[in-house]
Amino acid sequence: MFTRRSAGSSFGRKRSICAVACGGVAASLFLPAAVALAEFEIPEVDAEKGAFEAEYRGAKHWGLPPGDDDENREPLRQSHELELQYGLTDWWMLRLTPNVERAAGKSAEFASLGIETQFVLVTRNEGLFGLALMAGYGPYSLFVEDGTPDEFEFGPVMEVAPGPWLLTLNPRLATDVGESAEDEGLGFEYAAQLRYDFSERLGAAVLGFGEIEELAHTGPFESQTHVLGPSLYVYSDPEDQREWMLGAGVLFGLTEASAKTALRITLAVEY
Repeated sequence: MFTRRSAGSSFGRKRSICAVACGGVAASLFLPAAVALAEFEIPEVDAEKGAFEAEYRGAKHWGLPPGDDDENREPLRQSHELELQYGLTDWWMLRLTPNVERAAGKSAEFASLGIETQFVLVTRNEGLFGLALMAGYGPYSLFVEDGTPDEFEFGPVMEVAPGPWLLTLNPRLATDVGESAEDEGLGFEYAAQLRYDFSERLGAAVLGFGEIEELAHTGPFESQTHVLGPSLYVYSDPEDQREWMLGAGVLFGLTEASAKTALRITLAVEY
């Protein structure tokens, strides 16, 4: 689903879409922390009963740090996700996200299946403020035989939308679970976007993503993952029968543990 707002007015449209995206960031719900985190997700608050959405996301990175030698993993170069979302009610939705990864010098391999659910606490519905609570589980141990632990995470999704502006915040707490879990404490991840729509056809945003593996042992800032960068969005004409959204941008690593540069291109089409 994508939401757009015209300058000087406020509107959001629920959509069942198939989105084609090639994105690069260093934060995600269901990727191990020791490799470059590949996907980005800016969730939306509102749900719609019976609405089905499919969204493809991909990532391309340059200047990645090396993988974790102890865990014998290579840094990711590309990653691909297909997110399937269904609204069970107007306040409850489910998401399934298969993930395919390609490490440096290797072919693409199926990596995991992310499972998420989201509950709407305050419906925004074109208004000023919206709030939801999301939770996700990544069963790595079912698909990857490298000792990667499963992961559970949860956190709020908040939207503030004054006029043509839209601020989205998604901070999350995460913990390893299962037989391979080594860290008993909580980690922290976040996704954020500040978008401004100049008109019904054009918008621009600043995106930020990051991760701290253990809140109890944060380590130096350079060991954390943080990326930031701009994106430009072009929307279909409101009179078009089939709506689409095209976005392009670049994300820059703010620390040594982050990819130096990541290209992000997004194409979303309503079906």
